[in-house]
Amino acid sequence: MKRAALYLCYYNITEPLVQTQVVAYLRELARRGFEIHLLTFEKERLDPSEVSRIREELRREGIEWYALLYHGWPSLPATLYDIVRGAAKALSVSVRHQIPLVHGRSHVGAAMGLPAKWLRGAKLLFDVRGLLADEHADAGRWARDGLKYRLTKLMERVLFRKADMLVVLTKRIKADLVPREPSLRHRGDDIEIIPCCVDSRLFEPDAGRRLARRRALGWDGKRVLAYVGKLGTWYLAEEMARFFAVARLEDGTFFFQVLTQSDPSPMKRALEVAGVPATAYDIGFAPPGDIPGHLEAADAGISFYRAGYSKLATCPTKVSEYLAAGLPVISTTGIGDCDEILKRPNLGVTIERLDESGYRGAARALIALLEDPATPGTCRDFANRNLSLDAVGGPRYAAVYGRLFEAASSPLEPSPSSISRRH
Repeated sequence: MKRAALYLCYYNITEPLVQTQVVAYLRELARRGFEIHLLTFEKERLDPSEVSRIREELRREGIEWYALLYHGWPSLPATLYDIVRGAAKALSVSVRHQIPLVHGRSHVGAAMGLPAKWLRGAKLLFDVRGLLADEHADAGRWARDGLKYRLTKLMERVLFRKADMLVVLTKRIKADLVPREPSLRHRGDDIEIIPCCVDSRLFEPDAGRRLARRRALGWDGKRVLAYVGKLGTWYLAEEMARFFAVARLEDGTFFFQVLTQSDPSPMKRALEVAGVPATAYDIGFAPPGDIPGHLEAADAGISFYRAGYSKLATCPTKVSEYLAAGLPVISTTGIGDCDEILKRPNLGVTIERLDESGYRGAARALIALLEDPATPGTCRDFANRNLSLDAVGGPRYAAVYGRLFEAASSPLEPSPSSISRRH
């Protein structure tokens, strides 16, 4: 039995999330002896020389890359069209390379893998990531009685039933899904929890390097609060700006460093409205490879999400990065397992009331953590033990792959539910 897997990802290869949460995992699996194939969907046509460069780079890391063009409009027909094209490509690649395992990222990727399961008997791993329909509904983009929501929930139920194993990001969403979804009620052992892990080796501290970077950035004598990631629907720019304004009233040395691939104007406007002077913040962009260096020079990280049912399934990559860099985290409540994590000593602060009183209490608690010399080491130690690609993410995915390859090689070809019973 070939230990080969095809990973189906409905994102483009240059997306920062793909670099940190897809390629990084696949690179780790390739290091562990698995033959890895990756299919992505590119939002723009890449220059042929760029395609060759990326393909050769990934090939050196043990990943064979294929790309199709992404179609975004009109949204529902375009997505259905891409699912059909992705399914055809997945079937073709799995036949050509005799691949026994198809690994679908989120609902669209897993849907593309179904024909390979049905027609070839390949094992299907549904990497749930989040509850797609509920995310759109919580964001106000879809009505829960609308066609898009109902079709996506139907697809989700089919995938829950047909997938041989599932990966989710949080304990909270597994605890919610298992008793609520009939097809999962007796399949708890087929659902693996793998949080968003990071390569902790990239965040190894170096005091001299930190000092030099802080001097170069003009951060001497400042307490730097960092934000990394997108802005928009889920990310509370106005609330972060107001919190930062209150934190500066408690300690005027606070400086806000925002690193985002999104339009920076909403955050800039929010800071201006909150009365934060332009000298107290910087908004810019850094490629994924530069993030560890920026965080090494910072003092704390912030992660404000809009809460909702779908956020039970969310594990913010930025939180893992902050902790790996030794930064305590200030976070809103109700986001995945963050409440459980951040209530531990010296890891961070959760904020329930998004008003001046809540901001003031959280700012004071954060300042207390920053004044405790044990905080950076505690954060790094927790991340190394619980959010590390090498210690957690890689081994858990490798174990899932191992179970599915074992099931695929069985002459009895067990059903999804029987995989649980055998293990």
